Amino acid sequence: MSLHSLLVMLRLPLDLVVVVLRYYIFGGLRFRKFNKSLLNCLKLRVYRTSLQVDMMDGKYLFPYSNRFLIRKIIPFIARELVKDLPGYGELYDPNLMWLVKQEDRKSSDPIIIFSHGGGYFIQTAPLQIKSVLSVYRLLDYEKRRRTSILFLDYNLISEGYPFPHQLHQLHKTYSKLVSEKNDNIILMGDSAGGHLSISYTQFLRTVSAPVVYPLKMVLISPWVKLSPLPEDLVQGKSWNDNEHYDMIHHSRFASMLDLRHLIGTSDPFSIICSPGGKTPRTQDDWNCIPLYSDDKHDIFLILGEDESFRDDVLQWAKYAIDLPWFEKIKYGNLHEFLDEKHYQLIRRGEQGKVNLSVFIEPHGVHDSMLYFEDVIASDVSRKLKSGKLPNVRDYDRAKYFGIVRLVEFLNSSL
Repeated sequence: MSLHSLLVMLRLPLDLVVVVLRYYIFGGLRFRKFNKSLLNCLKLRVYRTSLQVDMMDGKYLFPYSNRFLIRKIIPFIARELVKDLPGYGELYDPNLMWLVKQEDRKSSDPIIIFSHGGGYFIQTAPLQIKSVLSVYRLLDYEKRRRTSILFLDYNLISEGYPFPHQLHQLHKTYSKLVSEKNDNIILMGDSAGGHLSISYTQFLRTVSAPVVYPLKMVLISPWVKLSPLPEDLVQGKSWNDNEHYDMIHHSRFASMLDLRHLIGTSDPFSIICSPGGKTPRTQDDWNCIPLYSDDKHDIFLILGEDESFRDDVLQWAKYAIDLPWFEKIKYGNLHEFLDEKHYQLIRRGEQGKVNLSVFIEPHGVHDSMLYFEDVIASDVSRKLKSGKLPNVRDYDRAKYFGIVRLVEFLNSSL
């Protein structure tokens, strides 16, 4: 581990003490959504600090393999969540593990491929898996019994595998699923996993063989532009305005050295490497892909009002999925005008347009659904242990903003 990374981690206990003192002295912090929750303030500080380590040291933050995480750690800390899940922990191929493998499944039954976030340099956190499994447990029975989930165990750049290595891993396994006649594939990813999912749809345009596109895509705070540009760092832009609210700071992705670690010699402005960074941006880049232009397909997109990626995501969505919010709505004080049309868009059955379920969480931070709403797993586990079936309608729509809406989306679209 580099000296810089070591100093960052050694400073963390002091940072947490400062958070506690400021919380009790001033009655809250500037983490707006969580300023009344000490636990979440501490979690956010830990996440911010973790993202400050050198990229090549990211592998030390969670020093275990995904196989160990899924087969050993999750059953130990969330036994009820994985109890009796068919095929849990089994390998599909060297790159994919089953979280759920339905017995006697048909080729038309939905398969979700989940790609985890972490900037491609940090291993999967337990809470990401707990949140995904909680979503599955909250599905309606008829949807749940048909749905399988695969986890993509991609190699990290901190282990010496720059992007697009992960893209080729996904393609190898996706192609295998397609060759087995599976035609109801859903790509799901948070942060870097969202980047991988979007990039893969562009990669499929370069494939010479007949292409089967994913039927649906679930994007949780997707990372769409690799690095902020100088014009992104001025007042009024989310990279600047949210630097004290979010877990991601612009310094993390503004370094040329980090960019070289991330993509090696690849073009940082190509649409595959940086779907939201390619210029000039045109709708034609996306309209030619059925997933973005056909009402037989569905996209679920969620992001936070207070996340640094907000403007990047909305700008990408303007061109890719015809979302009209970029630069038309002034975010930052969304709580003052909670008109549904400013934070939610549901679009169905419009010819030439993908079906959409898009949500901006008021004061939400990056990847809040998986990193902060994971506490729902404890309640879901308690109900399962007592023999009760958890129901998504029993959960607070504000506290579990993302999970509730994702479950509703899957219940209506699977």
